[in-house]
Amino acid sequence: MRTSLEILAKAISEYRAEGTELMKRLGNKFGYDIFVNEQYEEFVTKSNPKVPRKGKLSERVNYAFHGGECHFHKKKTQQNIEVILSNPPKFGKIDAWFLKSYLDSTEEYKEYSEKLDWQDLKPMLIELYRAGFIKEVK
Repeated sequence: MRTSLEILAKAISEYRAEGTELMKRLGNKFGYDIFVNEQYEEFVTKSNPKVPRKGKLSERVNYAFHGGECHFHKKKTQQNIEVILSNPPKFGKIDAWFLKSYLDSTEEYKEYSEKLDWQDLKPMLIELYRAGFIKEVK
C-alpha cells in the first residue's frame, strides 16, 4: 500500500504543478497575472468579455471553463487536467473524480490507475493528508 500512496503523492504533486502552470499561461494569454487577486477575479469572471469560456491555450492545448473549474486537454498526449478555480494561485484542491481522469490520461500513471475506481481514491487521499505526504488545500 505504501508504494501506491507514494506513486499517488508524486502524481498529485505533478498534477498541481501542471494545473498552476496552465492557469498562469492562460492568464498571460489574456493579459492577466493570476498571482494578483484583483486580476485573477476579473480573469475568471464568467461575464468577462475578454476571456472566451472555451478555446485554445495553444495549438497543443484546449481549455474550457465550466462551473467552478477549468478543464485543460493536451491534444498530443490526450492528457486531462482540471483546475478548481476557488483556491488560487495554487489550484491544489484535489477532487477524486478529476484526479482519476488525470491518472487515466497520463502515460506514467495509466497502468496504476486502471485498477482503481475514482471512489477508491477518496480513502487514499485521506491517508496521504494524515501521513503528511501531501498538504491539503482548501
